[in-house]
Parts: sequence; structure tokens; C-alpha cells
Amino acid sequence: MDYNKLIEMAKDWGFSDIEVFVNSSTATNISVFNGEIDKNHSHDSVSISIRAIYNGKMAYLSTSNQNEDLTQILDTLKENALSLTTNEEFEIFEGSKEYPRYESVDGGFSKISLADKVSLLLDLEKEVKAYDERIILVPYCGYQEIIETKQIINSKGLNLDRSKEFAYVVAQAVAKENEQTQSAFEVELRLNYTDLDPILIARRVAKKAIKKLNADALPSKVYPVVIENEAMTDLFEVFTSFFSGEAAVKKLTPLLGKEGEMVFSEKISVIDEPVYPESVHNEPFDDEGVACYHKDVVKEGVFKTFMHNLKTARYFKTNSTGNGFRAGGSVGVRGVNLYLKPGNLTVNELIKDIDEGILITDLAGLHAGANPITGDFSAQSSGFLIKDGKIDRPVTLIVVSGNFIQAMNQIEEIGNDLKIGPNGIGAPSIRFKGLPISGK
Repeated sequence: MDYNKLIEMAKDWGFSDIEVFVNSSTATNISVFNGEIDKNHSHDSVSISIRAIYNGKMAYLSTSNQNEDLTQILDTLKENALSLTTNEEFEIFEGSKEYPRYESVDGGFSKISLADKVSLLLDLEKEVKAYDERIILVPYCGYQEIIETKQIINSKGLNLDRSKEFAYVVAQAVAKENEQTQSAFEVELRLNYTDLDPILIARRVAKKAIKKLNADALPSKVYPVVIENEAMTDLFEVFTSFFSGEAAVKKLTPLLGKEGEMVFSEKISVIDEPVYPESVHNEPFDDEGVACYHKDVVKEGVFKTFMHNLKTARYFKTNSTGNGFRAGGSVGVRGVNLYLKPGNLTVNELIKDIDEGILITDLAGLHAGANPITGDFSAQSSGFLIKDGKIDRPVTLIVVSGNFIQAMNQIEEIGNDLKIGPNGIGAPSIRFKGLPISGK
């Protein structure tokens, strides 16, 4: 499709502005099971999203056909615009003055043969099984690779593009002892293929599963709790809508009207970063062409700003924060690399002076057991009993509950093990003064 020709034609048709957003990707999915290839699928896709303003109304059209007739596109857009009755103001962005430095990394994925990628998974599966005789099954061992580009071009002269490529390996191990089975997952994200080490991944996931064996419940009471980084990320993710301008417009966040107020412990800072080392989620600009930039969403406990796209920024009479990203055709609000700022302590240092407490490593059912409007949560959990500052034994069949805002005000220490996941959300391990634990 000739995008520049489409833009010129739109001007002749009376459109005041038009924008084309193009996302092209190649996804490769491979999995093995019991020494055999279970799945091997590669898929190329192109998504073209067009929005245009006609008679003051914004019309939208999406297609995957790069040979779509330009006249038909403009006809449809015009018809859609004329059918709208909203009084909302619309905007197509002319571009930011500057954008963060972003360098596309050649991860070498396209240079690696399919046979080598399969071999990596087979080695991984073999190593997991060989780690310990108590490992009885590797239910999933998979590789996913993404090579993606996006481009934004509009009638205001904006022309931006960004490319990225990355891969991640997911392994699951199941261990059994004394009629009890436990499972564990490990996800390894890398920007470069050569950084994927099947032996290290295998050892981590197998060790996780073995350490959980012979777990038991605990008496119900309030315990000092350390939530490990991956579980803490899962908990944080559920409540990231607190910081969304969309939630603020709908009055679905408890932080509405609290800019400048202390909402969390002074130990807590929430940062949104456009480019973070080794993250696969880096973005120099959002899907509306607005520059992404470093922002303190919460700084030392003080709520500083909601994240906005153009629409929510207009509602609050402020500027977009470069957080407008497409989801299902529409532009929503989300962070780029949104994370809780890490501290300086290791997990061992977080637990060393706890007489009796719990290290939580897994949270299950959070999306069903959490209320992203009030902050209340309840989740089935597992982890380890802490006795006299050391890991004592594994625990399971417990439920941790509380309120996210209250918990964020009960923080004693923060770990140094920040890990940003494939969704761009991250958290370090955090020690809480006390959280209610339901056990036996």
C-alpha cells in the first residue's frame, strides 16, 4: 500500500488529517515433548490501522490487506465519520520535539536454523529430566521468537519506525516425592539468541520444583512476609491500572485526585522507563507517535502522575505521557517498562532477621481474587517458612490476602533483584511488616 498516496488522496477528499499505523511481525513457536517436536509454527502478519478526521469526527479502519483499494478505504472512513454523533474532540499528533535514543538490536535469530532451535529445546528437556530422579515430567518446553517492526506516518509530516526482535524460552518441571507433586515454571527472555543457555534454564526450573517438595500448610495468622520478585511482579501487575488515565476518566482508581499526596511508603517509587537494559519491551514512541520518556509515577511514596494517551490527556487538560498503545484496534493506556524501583538487599538479607515468617514465591488466581478498583486481593500461595532468619521448609495450601495500598504502606525493605517480564512490568522482592495468611 502506498501510504503517502493515501494521505494525499485524503486531503483531496476533505479529510483534515489522516494517520496510518503499520505493525509487521514474524512469530515462531516451537515446543517439544518427550523428545519429539510437539509444535512448529511460524506466522507472518501485517496489521494496518488507519484513522482519519472528517467533519470533526474520527473514523477508524483496520485491515491486513496491503493491496486494499485506496478509494474504498477513504469511502469507508468517510461513511464511518458521518455516522458518528459524538461531540468529542479528536487529534492526530504532529510529533514530539525529540525522542529517546533507541537502537535496534540484531539478536541473530534469523541466522539460527530451525534444527538448532529444536536442538536447544531437546537439550533443555533432557537436562531438566536428568537433574534429579524426582523430576517425573516436563509438561511444557517451548520457544517463542518475535521479529517486529512498527511504523507511524500521518498527514502532519510524522514518519516514525521502530524494529525489535527477541525470544523467550518457557520450561515447566513436575517433581514427585512421598505422593506429593509440585511444579515450577521458568521463563528466560533474551535479546540475543546466543544468550539462551538451556543448561542454566534447566537447572533453575528443576531446582525450583525440587525445593517445593514435601510442602505443608501453616497455622493461620499475620506473618512477616517477603514476596519474591516474580510473585511481586504478578501482584503489582494486577494493580497497574491504578496509574492509568483511562481508569481515572472512568473513576475506577483509588488514586483519582491524589496527585501530590503520599499514597505509599516512602520506600516505594514507581517508574516508567522507555528504554531499560535487556528489556524486550523498550519503546522510543507510543502508538500515537508521542515520545516515551522517563517518568516518576510515584516518587518516594508520593503519587506524581497518571499515565496518559492523547484522549485521556485531553480529558484532564494535560499532555500525553507517551503511554498510548494499541490493544484490539483501539488505543489504550499502559506503561512501557513500568516497575517498582529496586533497593540494595539480596533475598537472604531480606529474611536474615525474621524470627518466623514466610517467603512467598508463587501467587495463583490473582485475577479472580483481586479487585483493581479497591486494591483488595486474596491469592492462593506457596513458598517457604522462614525460621531464625533462614529458609526452613516449603509451605503450600496457604492464602495471602490484604489491600494493595495498605500493603504498600507496610514495607520494611526492598530487594535488589528487579526483573522485568515480557509484558514490561517488573518488581523486586519486597519485605512486608505483616500480611494475613490463611492456612490450617
